Amino acid sequence: MIDLAILALRLALVLVLYLFLWIVVRSAWQALRTTTEPVTAPDGNRRRAGRGPIEAEAGLRLLVLEPGGSDLPPGQVIEVADGTTLGRAERASLVLADPAVSAEHARFALLDGEWVIADLGSTNGTLVNQAPVHGAAALEPGDVVSLGNVRLKVVGQ
Repeated sequence: MIDLAILALRLALVLVLYLFLWIVVRSAWQALRTTTEPVTAPDGNRRRAGRGPIEAEAGLRLLVLEPGGSDLPPGQVIEVADGTTLGRAERASLVLADPAVSAEHARFALLDGEWVIADLGSTNGTLVNQAPVHGAAALEPGDVVSLGNVRLKVVGQ
């Protein structure tokens, strides 16, 4: 009887170890996965009432309001191109060394002539004008984008 109990405990331990390994591999896969598909708004409506889209020639210009823990100086204007990713990891196009920013936090994209930002499954989320971004959100001049402790204001192209 005691041998049967020991065997059951061994099998339970093996099951727990395999479950742990599965969780680790799944988490690593999600962290390494990059999105290559174009960003689309969930409802298809990227224009807010009374305000037109941002026209883009060279890139989207962002003013650093609060740098958080990053090396960006307040007041600096940053120009981002279509597909620019922001995050804490070196693989991000624009590295924000803030502890509240995820490895790959968000991506800027030019979609049908309008700039949008998409959250890439970040831990702390991405905000546009203090509203959480679910999927993608359209950007217009004057909008404030928050990633962790970093705040950037859209100033145009």
